Amino acid sequence: MGNSAGGDPARGAPSSQAADYLRILVTLSRRLAESSLDFEVILDAVAGHVVEVLGDGCAAYLVTDDDRWLEPVTIRHRDPARRAMIEEVNRNRRMRVGEGFSGRAVASGEPIALLQTDPAVLHSTVVPEFKPYLERVGVSSLLVVPLVGKDRVHGALWLARDPGSLPFNEADRELLEAIADCTALALDSTQLQTQYAADRQRLAESAARTARLQEVTAALSGAATPEEVADVVARLAVGSMGGVAGSLVLPNEARTHLEIASHVGHTPYLLKRFQSLSVDEDNPVARAFREGTDFYFEDLERYSTAYPTLRDVAVTAGYEAAAALPLRMHSEVIGVLWVRFTTRRKFDAEERKLMSTMVAQAAQALERSRLYTRAQKAVALRDEFLSVAAHELRTPLAAMKLQIQSLQRELGRLREDEERSPRLRSKAEVVDRQIRRLEQLVTDLLDLSRLTAGKLQLRIEEFDLVELVHEIRDRMTEEVARAGGRLTLHAVGPLRGQWDRARLDQVLSNLMSNAIKYGGGKPITLTAVAEGTEVRLAVHDQGIGIPLEDQARIFERFERAVPGRNYSGFGVGLWICKQSVEALGGVIRVQSQPGQGSTFEVLLPYKART
Repeated sequence: MGNSAGGDPARGAPSSQAADYLRILVTLSRRLAESSLDFEVILDAVAGHVVEVLGDGCAAYLVTDDDRWLEPVTIRHRDPARRAMIEEVNRNRRMRVGEGFSGRAVASGEPIALLQTDPAVLHSTVVPEFKPYLERVGVSSLLVVPLVGKDRVHGALWLARDPGSLPFNEADRELLEAIADCTALALDSTQLQTQYAADRQRLAESAARTARLQEVTAALSGAATPEEVADVVARLAVGSMGGVAGSLVLPNEARTHLEIASHVGHTPYLLKRFQSLSVDEDNPVARAFREGTDFYFEDLERYSTAYPTLRDVAVTAGYEAAAALPLRMHSEVIGVLWVRFTTRRKFDAEERKLMSTMVAQAAQALERSRLYTRAQKAVALRDEFLSVAAHELRTPLAAMKLQIQSLQRELGRLREDEERSPRLRSKAEVVDRQIRRLEQLVTDLLDLSRLTAGKLQLRIEEFDLVELVHEIRDRMTEEVARAGGRLTLHAVGPLRGQWDRARLDQVLSNLMSNAIKYGGGKPITLTAVAEGTEVRLAVHDQGIGIPLEDQARIFERFERAVPGRNYSGFGVGLWICKQSVEALGGVIRVQSQPGQGSTFEVLLPYKART
């Protein structure tokens, strides 16, 4: 068509030419639909098609992202020599938007049609580098159309016919504008699909980052000690950041030196060289600790420029990028994470955000583990103190108990008619009860320390539970009566089994003491019966009762359902009972309503587990 006169369908041109132009558009549309998602590929296909059907030479330009320049994408010409000349011009001259015919079309968004060229207009408009082409070859007819997309002008198509070819007509101009519209639409579609692919890629990367962060978070949440936290940071956090090696560096107690607490990927040489680092040293890790600032080194050159004395170490270790990230907690730096990479890194905003989040979680986990360790040490010291105190108190208590027993025997030998004898015996009984109460408190303290330390020892033997409950009934009947109540025993036996006699004595005595304390002077029932494959022990009182919301809590350490100022004790008796019963393979439970009393039940297998 470049050598034909062409026609004008809008002005009565032959219908065959209109059909030809329609086929050209259909063919081009098919080629554009089959082209890849690449602007350059699309424009090259358009330029090749246009030269094939409409002109002698064609150039396609794209506007740069800053909207200032035109970049030549493709040059096509029927004559390879002339194509090379145009390409040479474009290599030597970068065109601004608004400059030359293509630049003006882009700037205005309007096409330029020189159906019959005027040499003066051509020479005054083209860039100087193109004038030799005009002088050697010339242009007889010129069409320039902008590629106007939905939101911006993408670029321009420059189409020319050489001298000797028929000039363009209006139908050719309309066809080229239609081609430009199709091309701009294809570029819009490509841009949207490229943006969509980029968005999907970002979403995939974000999902991957989230998954890595969740993995590290889960691992840190399960780390209890500082050593475990350090291991997670080195093993997971460094890898989740994409690093090939790294270390968690923590200060000593004096905060004068930094020491490697955990590491991954370090050579023995590096470990030896940097195991202990002065906080004042000219080193990125020490500086991050001193200043509390993140340091990122995108490549070896930047690292070497900042720390030239460490270049040889970095080269030997295979550094290409690195980061020093301080762990901050309550405005204090508690450590530094050093990560190195074998490839260059841009450390964009998303990557820095991920790394900062991981470091923040590592700092929280490290602080939490330190608090946990300190709490464990404090508990251990407390338990040790309780154990020592209980043992120390037992010695004077034993002596006091022997003395009061001796005094009671001496008082028993006094004549009944002596005036002071009844009063002395009454006072001795009071002292005896207080000593026994103090002895029970000391026993509770000792049991508390043993159970907390996991040192409960059972002495399993075979005996009859009915005999034991009779002993407890005989021992506590007087105490129940003194509180104004009455004790009833319901025991059907014998109930022989294998248990720890002393522990069950302690459990039932504790439950009886609670019934006396909270029973309000009302009747108490002690029960021991067989129930299938188990034995049921129960203590029932008719006292103040326990609210439902407190019934589970009372079996915990230092818990009680009533104010401590109203009732004495440490609040550990029921916890000790629960630990002892469960150690024997049984369960303890309570049924109670406020104002209607309580029933504490113990269910035991006939043979305690050992």
